[in-house]
Amino acid sequence: MSDKLRIGIVGASGWMAGALSVGVEYDEGGFDPESGSGTRNPDAEVAALCDLNREAMEERKKQLGLDAARQYTSYDELLADPDIHAVVIAVPNNLHAQFAVKALEAGKHLFLEKPFATTVDDSRKLSDALRSSDRTTKVDYILVHYDEQENLRALIRDGGLGEVASTLFTYRHPIQVSESAEQVWKLKKEKSGGAIPMGICHAISLTVFQVDAEPKTVLCKSSPPRLRSFDYHTQQDMLIEFENGVVSIVQGNIDFAEAYDARHTIIGTEGQFDYNPYNPVESRVMWSSKSRNRAYGPDATFATHHLDSGDVWKHQCSRTIKEFIDHARKGRKDPLLGLESPLVRRTEAVIWASEASANRGGEPVSTAEFL
Repeated sequence: MSDKLRIGIVGASGWMAGALSVGVEYDEGGFDPESGSGTRNPDAEVAALCDLNREAMEERKKQLGLDAARQYTSYDELLADPDIHAVVIAVPNNLHAQFAVKALEAGKHLFLEKPFATTVDDSRKLSDALRSSDRTTKVDYILVHYDEQENLRALIRDGGLGEVASTLFTYRHPIQVSESAEQVWKLKKEKSGGAIPMGICHAISLTVFQVDAEPKTVLCKSSPPRLRSFDYHTQQDMLIEFENGVVSIVQGNIDFAEAYDARHTIIGTEGQFDYNPYNPVESRVMWSSKSRNRAYGPDATFATHHLDSGDVWKHQCSRTIKEFIDHARKGRKDPLLGLESPLVRRTEAVIWASEASANRGGEPVSTAEFL
């Protein structure tokens, strides 16, 4: 594709939609709303905004300088626009799979905010739609695009920690909820999908990314909220066994935490890696490696992208959307986060096995029926 990829942003008034819009419209330098300055992306543009709130959509267009963006209050009308090549879906969670299926059926490239789906049935419907589509797809498990995670995976693959035996990943984030219509849906499982789709899926995706093997069984215990009025369990503690023998713990809570907490530990036969977001920057990463003659200690140079903020404007939004744009323009699948990729497929299997296990009081569940 020689021309710009023309993208429609669906759910345009949301925070993540705003950050992704900047990633589409502008180059790596981003956009400064105060001065209205930013260099346009030569490869893509926000060609349309879609939202039920026309006033908020107009404000978003002015705020981010999206001069060429048409405005739709009907998703079906946007999909019928032949000038739109791709859609970014950032609507409430329970609509993800339905909107994604429609996009694929309309022949659009698809960038889907997490989660993949909020029910097993919806997940299977979307998987069925993928089989008959040749479009580029991506689900935004954005944390795998942080260089801290990329460098950690390279360290593991190069044998720097020896043979990995166990991992621990946490996702503790008191997600923002207000009484506004744009926020209150997060309290309801019917619309949010529960604690795992709301955020704990990030810790699962990072676990699967680093272990890089098929998950076998999952045991999950869930606990109710303690501070806020969620109508579902907000704490999930799971134990995952992988085919390569690695045993992983994932702990998550979206109700309360001291701060955004994405700490993790990898234990191998010849070393250990620890990341603690509460430490000063110079000691957030601590690791050892026998093969590299490295005693356990801090490494201030290991990474520049730190998993220590729940602020979407500080996420790697430009990186994740620009990689999607590059794949779509070249007519190829996304090997890392395409909806049919091994990482996404395995992550979804763990999610649904976790939900089944929690519903059965912590009984171990095989991932086989979900893979």
